[in-house]
Amino acid sequence: CERYDGDNWQDLRVLAVDGALLRTPDSTELRKHFGSGNTATDRQTPFPMMRLVALMNVRSHVILDAQLSPYRRSEMRLADEFLQQIPDHSVTLFDKGFWSADLLLGVATTGANRHWLIPARKGLVGEELVRYGKRDRLLRMKVSAQARKRNPALPAYWEVREVSYERQGKLKTVLTSLPAERYSAKAVADLYQERWEIELGFRDIKSSLQQNAVTLRSKKVELIYQEVWGLLLSYNVIRREASQAAVAFGRSASEIRFKPVAHYIAVQLIVMAAANPISATGRRLAELRAGIGGLFLDRRPRPARPRAVKISKTRYPVNRNAAPLK
Repeated sequence: CERYDGDNWQDLRVLAVDGALLRTPDSTELRKHFGSGNTATDRQTPFPMMRLVALMNVRSHVILDAQLSPYRRSEMRLADEFLQQIPDHSVTLFDKGFWSADLLLGVATTGANRHWLIPARKGLVGEELVRYGKRDRLLRMKVSAQARKRNPALPAYWEVREVSYERQGKLKTVLTSLPAERYSAKAVADLYQERWEIELGFRDIKSSLQQNAVTLRSKKVELIYQEVWGLLLSYNVIRREASQAAVAFGRSASEIRFKPVAHYIAVQLIVMAAANPISATGRRLAELRAGIGGLFLDRRPRPARPRAVKISKTRYPVNRNAAPLK
């Protein structure tokens, strides 16, 4: 797990855990192995789905670990498989779907100086123990009976810090293990906005490496796994070289445009393969990273767009300006 300049948030490395779905071709063999979701009409979705859960460095976008499974296995159980890979002196950003006392306590109590940050779920109840500020307090929360049954070593209660903040006119709340005496409420609130970086990593894999192909190419179960592991390895090679180039130019690795870098490295590897493979390897790598260094982007704020349910695809034209039926 390499460290690159710009990795740190204050004195901690910033990581994120999240999941994504990958669509496989539809066949009896693949549907039997991977499964799929159900529609509102109790029919299965048209294609089998593979589930991917990854642990990513949000500053370099390098994937530290990943788990692949059939659709029906939960993201939380897959994340359990690589919690030990979270490095010391780090903070891991989670989506609210990973809310679990067992998982989060496992992050904070294993290793040295490991912390977590997650948005609060609706309906959570806690007793206020300490008030640090207007929207910053320490809560004591009860560990559910289900969680303690699954892991009897869990305590009956646990303490979490709650930080609330306004974003685009809405009040949002996150829970964390980061101590108030070292990390301000504003710093915690700003940090959670970086969780979006793992979504950008998934986008790079799907749009650039898969070339926007909606469905994976392989037709056999073992080849589906091989194809996805190949995508993840290729992605990490590109991100690693981009991170090394960023270090050389004193920039952040997340400022490098992934798609042009992927194309540039692919062309350079063809050129290197045609040349003498032994001599001048160091010089060629230096030239490769120098070329990557010209592919930085200007970071702009991500435009705020409310989430919306996509309409179903239809062969008939849709008039979006039509008056509603009465």
